[in-house]
Amino acid sequence: MSDIKIKNEDSPYIFSFPHSGELLTSEMEWQLTPKAWEFLPNTDWYLNELYSFLKYYKVNMISTPHSRYVVDVNRSLTANKFGNYRDSIVYETNSWDEEIYALKPTSEEVERRIERYYKPYHEALEALIIEKVKKFGKVYLIDLHAFMGPITADVCLGNRNGTTCSNAFFTQIFDAFKSENFDVVKNDVFIGGYITQSYAVEEVVESVQIELGYSNYIEASELNVPKVPQKNTTLFYETADRLERVIQALGIEKKDKSLFGGMFG
Repeated sequence: MSDIKIKNEDSPYIFSFPHSGELLTSEMEWQLTPKAWEFLPNTDWYLNELYSFLKYYKVNMISTPHSRYVVDVNRSLTANKFGNYRDSIVYETNSWDEEIYALKPTSEEVERRIERYYKPYHEALEALIIEKVKKFGKVYLIDLHAFMGPITADVCLGNRNGTTCSNAFFTQIFDAFKSENFDVVKNDVFIGGYITQSYAVEEVVESVQIELGYSNYIEASELNVPKVPQKNTTLFYETADRLERVIQALGIEKKDKSLFGGMFG
């Protein structure tokens, strides 16, 4: 049974959350080093909560509750199965190049993780894209992430240097963020990962990666400490409001709130 969470709406917009989960497997509890079990960096902290307003809009959403350290769904199946954080499906090290396993998973376990957690995400995403293309003729796939460094901008938009979406759609998103006074850049370090690249189909699927800086909603003093960071409550809700206005600027409609329309979120 798949753990993938899907919100299916009558809409050509699909929002993907590949790195927001925090769950680990039961095996990892005794495989990880004590330090890694306590904290694994570079999760897209609180991103599902930050964008929770999307449940009120006519958009499709897909996310996994499991950590990117279980398996990284934003990697190609042709990537290293087990190895470096930056280019492997299952990480041997964290984003600081520190070993995270006291007892490394076997190749059989790595394969099980790919079958159990990786493939269901892509099967579900592909099915959702196909369904919406059949209905609308075109799909807009927006892959949501968060970051700390190496750039200082609030937001980085990535479309693989102009190859995964039209300039018109990219500019529309850029202008929407600018209108909310975000410091936004294009294809600066974060040009778009595997999901953004692999699902783009010219004139059929336009895909964009949105990277939001942690400093927009997380307490600054928490960002360089090896522990789960705490939200800056004031910033968090201010940023959520601004992000909602970005979505509105894209012309995405709210769900029908009359009578039964909004009762079940």
